[in-house]
Amino acid sequence: MPRLTHINPAYRRHRASGQAVVSIAGRDHYLGPWKSKASMAEYDRVIGEWLANGRRPSVSEISDITVGEIIDRFWQHAKSYYRHPDGTPTSEVTNLKSPLGILNRLYGATPATAFGPLALESVRMQMVSAGWCRKNVNRQVDRIKLVFR
Repeated sequence: MPRLTHINPAYRRHRASGQAVVSIAGRDHYLGPWKSKASMAEYDRVIGEWLANGRRPSVSEISDITVGEIIDRFWQHAKSYYRHPDGTPTSEVTNLKSPLGILNRLYGATPATAFGPLALESVRMQMVSAGWCRKNVNRQVDRIKLVFR
Protein backbone atom coordinates (compact mmCIF):
# COMPACT_ATOMS: atom_id res chain seq x y z
CA MET A 1 0.00 0.00 0.00
CA PRO A 2 1.42 3.41 -0.93
CA ARG A 3 2.42 5.80 1.77
CA LEU A 4 0.43 9.00 1.59
CA THR A 5 2.35 12.16 2.26
CA HIS A 6 1.44 15.81 2.21
CA ILE A 7 4.79 17.12 1.07
CA ASN A 8 4.86 19.93 -1.48
CA PRO A 9 6.79 19.43 -4.73
CA ALA A 10 10.45 20.37 -4.34
CA TYR A 11 12.01 23.68 -5.34
CA ARG A 12 15.08 22.53 -7.22
CA ARG A 13 17.77 23.66 -9.62
CA HIS A 14 17.63 22.80 -13.32
CA ARG A 15 21.29 22.11 -14.12
CA ALA A 16 21.21 22.83 -17.83
CA SER A 17 19.64 26.29 -17.55
CA GLY A 18 20.58 27.27 -14.00
CA GLN A 19 16.96 28.13 -13.28
CA ALA A 20 14.77 27.07 -10.42
CA VAL A 21 12.10 24.55 -11.34
CA VAL A 22 9.21 22.73 -9.69
CA SER A 23 7.38 19.74 -11.21
CA ILE A 24 3.63 19.49 -10.70
CA ALA A 25 1.70 16.61 -12.24
CA GLY A 26 4.58 15.81 -14.59
CA ARG A 27 4.90 19.38 -15.89
CA ASP A 28 7.96 21.50 -15.13
CA HIS A 29 7.37 25.10 -14.10
CA TYR A 30 10.45 27.27 -14.57
CA LEU A 31 10.58 29.92 -11.89
CA GLY A 32 13.54 32.13 -12.77
CA PRO A 33 17.17 32.28 -11.62
CA TRP A 34 18.04 29.71 -8.93
CA LYS A 35 17.67 30.98 -5.33
CA SER A 36 16.58 34.47 -6.38
CA LYS A 37 13.81 36.22 -4.45
CA ALA A 38 11.70 36.35 -7.62
CA SER A 39 11.98 32.59 -8.20
CA MET A 40 11.07 31.83 -4.58
CA ALA A 41 8.04 34.14 -4.83
CA GLU A 42 7.02 32.41 -8.07
CA TYR A 43 7.42 29.02 -6.36
CA ASP A 44 5.11 30.18 -3.56
CA ARG A 45 2.55 31.38 -6.12
CA VAL A 46 2.61 28.14 -8.16
CA ILE A 47 2.38 25.94 -5.06
CA GLY A 48 -0.38 28.14 -3.62
CA GLU A 49 -2.48 27.76 -6.78
CA TRP A 50 -1.82 24.03 -6.78
CA LEU A 51 -2.90 23.67 -3.13
CA ALA A 52 -5.97 25.89 -3.65
CA ASN A 53 -7.05 23.62 -6.49
CA GLY A 54 -6.91 20.51 -4.31
CA ARG A 55 -3.39 19.39 -5.25
CA ARG A 56 -4.31 19.26 -8.95
CA PRO A 57 -3.03 21.45 -11.79
CA SER A 58 -5.40 24.27 -12.71
CA VAL A 59 -7.82 23.39 -15.49
CA SER A 60 -7.37 26.69 -17.35
CA GLU A 61 -3.62 26.12 -17.50
CA ILE A 62 -4.12 22.75 -19.17
CA SER A 63 -7.01 23.53 -21.51
CA ASP A 64 -5.74 26.79 -23.01
CA ILE A 65 -2.78 25.40 -24.93
CA THR A 66 -3.20 24.25 -28.52
CA VAL A 67 -1.33 21.58 -30.44
CA GLY A 68 0.31 24.34 -32.49
CA GLU A 69 1.69 25.96 -29.32
CA ILE A 70 3.07 22.63 -28.15
CA ILE A 71 4.72 22.14 -31.53
CA ASP A 72 6.23 25.64 -31.37
CA ARG A 73 7.58 25.11 -27.84
CA PHE A 74 9.01 21.72 -28.74
CA TRP A 75 10.58 23.12 -31.91
CA GLN A 76 12.38 25.80 -29.88
CA HIS A 77 13.59 23.10 -27.49
CA ALA A 78 14.69 20.78 -30.32
CA LYS A 79 16.75 23.47 -32.07
CA SER A 80 18.79 24.03 -28.92
CA TYR A 81 18.85 20.44 -27.61
CA TYR A 82 19.71 18.38 -30.71
CA ARG A 83 23.23 19.71 -31.30
CA HIS A 84 26.64 18.19 -31.90
CA PRO A 85 29.42 19.09 -29.44
CA ASP A 86 30.67 21.71 -31.92
CA GLY A 87 27.25 23.42 -31.87
CA THR A 88 25.93 22.38 -35.28
CA PRO A 89 22.40 20.92 -35.39
CA THR A 90 22.04 17.14 -35.65
CA SER A 91 19.96 15.39 -38.30
CA GLU A 92 17.17 14.91 -35.75
CA VAL A 93 16.14 18.55 -36.20
CA THR A 94 15.65 17.93 -39.93
CA ASN A 95 13.84 14.64 -39.24
CA LEU A 96 11.32 16.44 -37.03
CA LYS A 97 10.18 18.88 -39.73
CA SER A 98 7.99 16.47 -41.73
CA PRO A 99 5.93 14.92 -38.90
CA LEU A 100 5.53 18.25 -37.09
CA GLY A 101 4.42 19.88 -40.34
CA ILE A 102 1.71 17.27 -40.89
CA LEU A 103 0.64 17.46 -37.25
CA ASN A 104 0.46 21.27 -37.36
CA ARG A 105 -1.48 21.29 -40.64
CA LEU A 106 -4.09 18.81 -39.38
CA TYR A 107 -4.38 19.73 -35.68
CA GLY A 108 -2.53 23.03 -35.13
CA ALA A 109 -5.59 24.93 -33.89
CA THR A 110 -6.98 22.02 -31.86
CA PRO A 111 -6.75 22.20 -28.05
CA ALA A 112 -4.02 19.85 -26.85
CA THR A 113 -6.44 18.12 -24.47
CA ALA A 114 -8.55 17.08 -27.49
CA PHE A 115 -5.61 15.40 -29.25
CA GLY A 116 -5.75 11.69 -28.51
CA PRO A 117 -5.15 8.26 -30.03
CA LEU A 118 -7.70 8.70 -32.81
CA ALA A 119 -6.12 11.99 -33.86
CA LEU A 120 -2.70 10.34 -33.85
CA GLU A 121 -4.12 7.58 -36.03
CA SER A 122 -5.37 10.25 -38.44
CA VAL A 123 -1.88 11.74 -38.63
CA ARG A 124 -0.47 8.26 -39.22
CA MET A 125 -2.93 7.65 -42.06
CA GLN A 126 -1.90 10.96 -43.64
CA MET A 127 1.71 9.75 -43.64
CA VAL A 128 0.70 6.42 -45.18
CA SER A 129 -1.34 8.14 -47.90
CA ALA A 130 1.71 10.29 -48.69
CA GLY A 131 3.52 7.05 -49.61
CA TRP A 132 5.87 6.80 -46.62
CA CYS A 133 7.12 3.31 -45.80
CA ARG A 134 6.03 1.56 -42.60
CA LYS A 135 9.37 1.92 -40.83
CA ASN A 136 9.52 5.65 -41.53
CA VAL A 137 5.88 6.16 -40.45
CA ASN A 138 6.54 4.37 -37.16
CA ARG A 139 9.62 6.49 -36.46
CA GLN A 140 7.75 9.69 -37.23
CA VAL A 141 4.83 8.70 -35.01
CA ASP A 142 7.32 8.03 -32.20
CA ARG A 143 8.68 11.54 -32.72
CA ILE A 144 5.16 12.98 -32.41
CA LYS A 145 4.66 11.04 -29.18
CA LEU A 146 7.89 12.58 -27.92
CA VAL A 147 6.47 16.05 -28.52
CA PHE A 148 3.53 15.32 -26.20
CA ARG A 149 5.68 13.84 -23.46
